[in-house]
Amino acid sequence: MLAQPHGGSPSGAAADNSLVSFALQHPLRYIWGLAADVFIFGSTLFWGAAAIVGTFLFRRAWVADRIGRIWSRAIVRVCGIKLETVGLEHLVPGQSYVLISNHLSNFDIWCTLATMPCTVRFVAKKELMRLPVFGQALAASDHIVIDRQNPQAAIARINEAAARTSGGIGILFYAEGTRSRDGRVHEFKKGGVSLALNTQLPIVPMSISGTRKFLPRGCKVIRPGGRVRIALDPPIPTAGLSFDARAALNEQTRQAVLRNFIEKLV
Repeated sequence: MLAQPHGGSPSGAAADNSLVSFALQHPLRYIWGLAADVFIFGSTLFWGAAAIVGTFLFRRAWVADRIGRIWSRAIVRVCGIKLETVGLEHLVPGQSYVLISNHLSNFDIWCTLATMPCTVRFVAKKELMRLPVFGQALAASDHIVIDRQNPQAAIARINEAAARTSGGIGILFYAEGTRSRDGRVHEFKKGGVSLALNTQLPIVPMSISGTRKFLPRGCKVIRPGGRVRIALDPPIPTAGLSFDARAALNEQTRQAVLRNFIEKLV
């Protein structure tokens, strides 16, 4: 879900210089970005606590789902994001899918939750459970938390969640396994394709463009204002396919993501 950056962080001096340069060139946006940081921190605490209490009271996953959508839409608005979504007509109401996407930024999550018409289930690593409030809210939700050090248990957890997809949901995989280091689309891991073959659910390639610029690597202050584009390709059927098709299907999905991806969205 909130995958960590791949590799080491840039030097503190380089990050500080970039931040100072941004503040000097765009003082109003810098102040806006600081306010957005505070808002995201405060709203995560508030809505996270609301999700925990609401799920405890109602014993239903829809509580966390609705709160997650409200939380994400508020962040998108506060950060001045103009969100464009292409290809929603490919999603049939009531049908479940495996959504396989590239991953640029934590803003991928907020933009996806803010715009997708179906219920989204993220595949998240268990380390996120340690985050105050957010971790507890994640535990209260119906998202899929896995231990990457225990692949067999992870597969069992994913298959268990897939068995509950009769109501029509999208199980979302960030196929690169972590956020892109350079803003490009890299090689895809095969977890999402494996789940699709196991469940015979169709794959929807999802391309996210533009989210990286809001929080460049090594920068702690959001740089608000700009466009984000989420593009859904037509579903790729998996019915009747065996695991022998996994590698080819994974590459077909990656090529579809690349086809709709805009590296430098302005």
